[in-house]
Amino acid sequence: METICARLCLLTRAAWRADLPAPLTRPTVHKMLRCGAISGLALREVSGINKAHYARAEALLTRSAAIAARVEAWRARGYAVVLPEDEDWPVNLHALGIHMPQFLFTLGDRALFARRAVAVAGSRSIAPETERLAQSCGASLARAGYAMACGGAVGVDTAAQRGSLKANGSLMLVPAMPVDVLLRQHVLLRAMQEGRLLLVCDTWPDEVFSPEKALSRNRTIYALGDAAVVVAARHGVGGTWSGASFCLRGGYTPVYAFDAPGADFEGNRALLARGAARLDARRPVAEQLFAAKEETT
Repeated sequence: METICARLCLLTRAAWRADLPAPLTRPTVHKMLRCGAISGLALREVSGINKAHYARAEALLTRSAAIAARVEAWRARGYAVVLPEDEDWPVNLHALGIHMPQFLFTLGDRALFARRAVAVAGSRSIAPETERLAQSCGASLARAGYAMACGGAVGVDTAAQRGSLKANGSLMLVPAMPVDVLLRQHVLLRAMQEGRLLLVCDTWPDEVFSPEKALSRNRTIYALGDAAVVVAARHGVGGTWSGASFCLRGGYTPVYAFDAPGADFEGNRALLARGAARLDARRPVAEQLFAAKEETT
């Protein structure tokens, strides 16, 4: 419990006070953990760590009792807190390196972390034909036995998860909104009861939406997949674009993008030019994934 509280104290604004410094970044906490500067709630001075970071950490850790009470409240609601050193931590996330989340709140069957999964992302505002493409993408992945990692937003996310669930698929949702808002959807609540939905939060489950939270969680979504499918993206803006671009630069999971005409796919065409693999919108998406890799092995 001390280790959980320390991560949440250092990285979040829960139980906040006006006299506290800003939380530390994931890369800073990652570095402090690797060199042994943090052990549970204890700090130890080691070479290579900025003294200002120690001062900030010491102040942030003063909220440990309040943080512990909040953790217990979420546990009472059925949530678990998973750390990178735990056995059931999703292995794919380690590819994010210093940008990897240092904790996850989960609700549902964590056995989904061990399933082969595909991340699906896309724009919120889309044309009806793009919505149909997203739904068929989700259905194709489910029929092929893939779990789907998604963000639960309107547009592509909602259409893809609808297609997956109708085809008896399983979802890992990493929402940018508070979880209680997401679980108002009857279809998701039923999927949770059936063991086909795992909620994954790399912040507090009730943290409100913010652009920073949405952009950060996009990296988690992409990394949860053994592959990532961009259904439709705007060029140069939005979480789908930034997440796919980060993924292509880091190379931590293969990125695929549909090649189709129209304004919805302007960002896709740019991603293809940057190295994303091409998907044909006229063919089932599942049969196109990993094909190039498997043909060469």
